[in-house]
Amino acid sequence: MELQWPLIIFTSLIACSAGIFAAQAIYALKGEGKSAQMPALIASAATLVVSGIAVFFHLQHWERIFNGFGHLTSGITQELIAIVVFAIVMVVYFAMLRRNEGEVPQWTAILAIVVSVVLVAVCGHSYMMAARPGWDSVVWVLALVGAACAMGPAVVAFIIALKGEETASAGILNIVGSAINGVATAAGLFVLTTIGSAFTSFEYYYDLTHPTKDITVGLPSLMGDYGVLTILGVVVIGIIAPIACAIMGKKTGNWKVWGIAIAVCALIGAVCLRVLFYAFGLSVFMFY
Repeated sequence: MELQWPLIIFTSLIACSAGIFAAQAIYALKGEGKSAQMPALIASAATLVVSGIAVFFHLQHWERIFNGFGHLTSGITQELIAIVVFAIVMVVYFAMLRRNEGEVPQWTAILAIVVSVVLVAVCGHSYMMAARPGWDSVVWVLALVGAACAMGPAVVAFIIALKGEETASAGILNIVGSAINGVATAAGLFVLTTIGSAFTSFEYYYDLTHPTKDITVGLPSLMGDYGVLTILGVVVIGIIAPIACAIMGKKTGNWKVWGIAIAVCALIGAVCLRVLFYAFGLSVFMFY
């Protein structure tokens, strides 16, 4: 399938935005990172805005965008609802920060975590469809959640370090978050290596111009066509590097360096994985 860069950027940045919001809420529950709460909220909101702008570049007629929100079961409608709810909770969180001078009630922090997870899950789920066997797996939802788990704590740890505040939770949050991302990303790669079997029941294209063409002809090779992207972009930069940087951050306590390193590597890994996601999005819609 043709790469849809606006959507690749959108989903990757949505994960980053939600990850930052959830991470700062976790710090709030722990009573840490008070000075970083407002900057983190601004960073999350700014990332959300950039992701929204990216969507418009996917539309040939952006002025007709609301024509796609006509059914509650459609993925784009569910994404819009989740984003609006996410933005509303952000406003509530902002109001509580202003009222309590850098602190928020526990219920607000818990709500922020829940809505962040829901937003990423909804965005991942909206791509699941039986007509594209490579996409029809809950693993892709987990992969986006994993990316959020890596990027969010890293960005917040970086901001806390910039503010000169000490935090005891940065190490464990980043190691756990990067590990979750690594496992979820590896699961995504595993799905890509096995989707060829999903086409075994379809021997030919329903195409009068190529009546005997094998449907899997259009399916690329993970280690052949995309070997460099897979090994370097996803495995080395997207999986190994964030975990290694998290360990170094915990060891040295220098989150100004290792925090931003984790976030950048996890973002690159997420983008590379989404590239593979689209490359393997072969459609069999003609059979439905």
